[in-house]
Amino acid sequence: MAAISKHWNEIIHPGVTCATLSHPGKTCEDHLRHQMRATIGGNLKFFVPISIVRLFMLCYTRKTLSVEVVLQALFELVSESFNGWAVSNCWSAGFCAMYRWFGWINNYSVSLPSLPGTLLMFLMPAYVKMSHSRAIFNVFLECWIKSREHPLVEYARESKVIGTVSFMAISAAIAYYAQRTKAMEFWFFAPLKKNLNPQSEQDRKPCYHRHACQSYILEGMRTCFTFGLLLELIRKLINVAPRLSKEPVDAILEALARLRLRFVAFLTLYNGLFRLTTCALARHRGEVVQSDSTLAGCVSGLSYALSPNYNIFNLGVAAVIQNAWNYLVEKYAKVNWLQQFNKLSFSSVVWVFLMNYNMYARAYYPYAMSKFAMKFTDICSGSQAQIAAECLGKVAMGFS
Repeated sequence: MAAISKHWNEIIHPGVTCATLSHPGKTCEDHLRHQMRATIGGNLKFFVPISIVRLFMLCYTRKTLSVEVVLQALFELVSESFNGWAVSNCWSAGFCAMYRWFGWINNYSVSLPSLPGTLLMFLMPAYVKMSHSRAIFNVFLECWIKSREHPLVEYARESKVIGTVSFMAISAAIAYYAQRTKAMEFWFFAPLKKNLNPQSEQDRKPCYHRHACQSYILEGMRTCFTFGLLLELIRKLINVAPRLSKEPVDAILEALARLRLRFVAFLTLYNGLFRLTTCALARHRGEVVQSDSTLAGCVSGLSYALSPNYNIFNLGVAAVIQNAWNYLVEKYAKVNWLQQFNKLSFSSVVWVFLMNYNMYARAYYPYAMSKFAMKFTDICSGSQAQIAAECLGKVAMGFS
């Protein structure tokens, strides 16, 4: 499939139409009417489980379940579902429109039709912008790494040692910038920057946390365990989403049976090691210094060996980039052009470019995309992405 993009002009001959690739047996109008209905349910199936977890997280962080919290979760659900619906239907309509306008299908017909829908991300709530841009960045980075054919890249992505050492470096960098910025991006540990102990205890207690070290460490591990379990559950519920309405009990049991407990264990140990190391260093030295967090981040990265995972690795890369950017913005607060550029919705720009790349990758590199990425693309498009990829594959096989 990777060769399709290289031989596009030979594969897509004049006899290949928009119907051949995206809606065999239907007219463009019938196809679009069907898609506009089908993608409503598809997007809701995908985003409702995510919104339920989002509601739990809002309740956890705000320590309450209020009408305001519920309305925020519902607004975000409607927003992201509408955005997914728009992206999918813009692709369906745009693909046919480009064929009708130009009279033939070119290489850009695969990725550009969804562009108008992706631009709606600029109007989305802040949480939707942030979460969607990170998710699509993870999809892009995983697909890019898996599709590279260089021998060194192939060796690196198969090596557990290289993966673990690389993640240790990423983790150390996250801790470095997190310790030095006010606006820290979400991550699975957070360095304590202020001494939370009463003034009377600060001289005899080197650690910054209020309670005993054991309680501090266990609290962080418990939080990450809960978060990891919820994250895994939501991923598995999305995988079985098409069956939830027909076989809810069987689908839920299947999701529970396939939970990656090693991933949950990694997150739990990751946070625990970070807190344990910072406490040990503070007690050994008798005071807290900035470099403690960087060293603790590196040590905690060892736990990556428990569950090597593209999602967490790529999320770490995204966190490094964002925290490094925040650091630069704060350090050079008087540089006007940098501050003006920072006011742009950079996460929306990332989404626009990479979501269109996602459409390209779904057609050309399906073997390199994660199962989760293919699942959300297919569900949110009402199976349109899957049908188009299969039709393109059939045309390519006919060529070969």
